[in-house]
Parts: sequence; structure tokens; C-alpha cells
Amino acid sequence: MQSVEDFFNSIVRLPSLPKVVQEVMQILSNDNVDINQLARVIKQDAVIAAKVLKMVNSSFYGVTRAVKNIDDAVAILGLAKLRSLVIASGLTGAVANVPGLDLKKFWSHSLLAASISRDIAKQMELDAEVAYLAGLLHNIGDLLLHLVSPAMSAEVDALCADTCSEQRCLVERDVIGLDHCQIGEELALRWDFPSEISRVLHYYATPLDKNACAIAPVVYIAVQIAQGLVRGDDANVIAFALNAEVTRCLKFSEDAWLASVERYRELLQEANAMI
Repeated sequence: MQSVEDFFNSIVRLPSLPKVVQEVMQILSNDNVDINQLARVIKQDAVIAAKVLKMVNSSFYGVTRAVKNIDDAVAILGLAKLRSLVIASGLTGAVANVPGLDLKKFWSHSLLAASISRDIAKQMELDAEVAYLAGLLHNIGDLLLHLVSPAMSAEVDALCADTCSEQRCLVERDVIGLDHCQIGEELALRWDFPSEISRVLHYYATPLDKNACAIAPVVYIAVQIAQGLVRGDDANVIAFALNAEVTRCLKFSEDAWLASVERYRELLQEANAMI
């Protein structure tokens, strides 16, 4: 089994975050944030700025009035949500082509999982924006595996149609020697994401691990729900299939899950529209 370090050393050109995303993350890492500077940086990239406005005006964010410019978005959203939006807008267009991977479907699923993660985290009074970003990035390791090892990744895809995240990790380790959680964690660290996000990426597929954090089961269930919604499954089927051990950690009733799944279905169309 190869090491994560060897895997990354084998990559000729590692995908990088768009410049605007890097600058926004750097600005927001400072205690004294210059709001005007933040708006100016986002405006530098017309494509990302347009995506930010498109997303903030969608039902994902529930803003009660139209947001027409970046300055308004900065004022209305708050810094944590704005960071999430800029990262989501930048990432979905950062890689143009990945062998064997439908990028529209990939990012639609990721955006949906991110929004579901945020909603569940809010209800549990956890950090909703950390949950959102972890949900968005949960499968970023798979994207990198497809870039580096397209043939073996295609083999994994064939073996793992509609399987849970934990089972996919087992197959990836058997076929490729590494799994997408290991790769995702390392990529998040190399992209300078906060350590709490990289930790969720490491443990989201094994959320009952004693070292997992509280947001790991949130993302695990969000990913499972998103998979069912993308397939077009009935809400009852999705709710019944949820991992019972993990849902017990989240302390929601069966009726609550069923109602939530129906509500999350409305987000799928919005996720598709964002790509």
C-alpha cells in the first residue's frame, strides 16, 4: 500500500484553488477583516463573483431580498457564509476535465451534501459552515484519484455503485492502495483549510470511530441522503436506509428524518442549477 506522501509526490501538477479563493481565505484568517478589501478581491474574478451572486439568490441561502452586487452579499451574508460561498463558487469551476468523472453530477451531489450537512449541523447547534465545507469537500479525494489513477478509479466505480462511503473506502484501499478520505484530508491541508475540516474529511466515512469529531456523522448522513436524492429514491426508502447506528448519534426521530428528506429534495434542483 502506497503512502499518501508518495501519492502526492507522483502528481505532476496538483490542482490549486483559484487565486480569489486563496485570497479570501487569507483575508478571513485575520482578526481584523477589511470588508471593503474583501469585496474588491471577490470582484476581481468576474466568473466567481457571478456564481456567488447566483448562489446567494438561490433557496440555498433563504435571503429575503434580491442581492444585486458583491458589496450587498458581504453585508448580508456574514463572513462565515461568504467564505463558504466563495469556496463553493471557485471549486466547482477549478478543474475543467477529469477522466471518467461527470463533473456536473459530482459537484451537484457535493453541493447538495453540503447544504444538507449545514442544515443538520444547525439543528444540532454545531458549526454549520464547517459542516457545509466538509460536505462540499467530502469527495474531493475521489476527484483527485480519478485524475491520477483513472483506470483503477473506474474499476472502483464499477464495484461501488450505490455503496456507502465506508464500503467505498475499503474497495479503494484494495484496488488503489489509498482511499478518498485519506487523499481528501491531505489535499485540504495542502490547500490550507482549517484543521477541523480536514479532520471531518478523514473520518466522515467512519463516523463512529473514537477519534471522529461531532460533524463526521452529520456529513456521513448528509452524503447518504444526497445519494438517494440524486438517484431519485422515494423519501421513505432513503430514510429507512439511513445507517441506524449513525442516526442514533444525531438523535432525530424517524418522522423527523422523513420530513427532512422531503425538504432536502427541493435543494437538488438548486444544486443542479449552480453548476
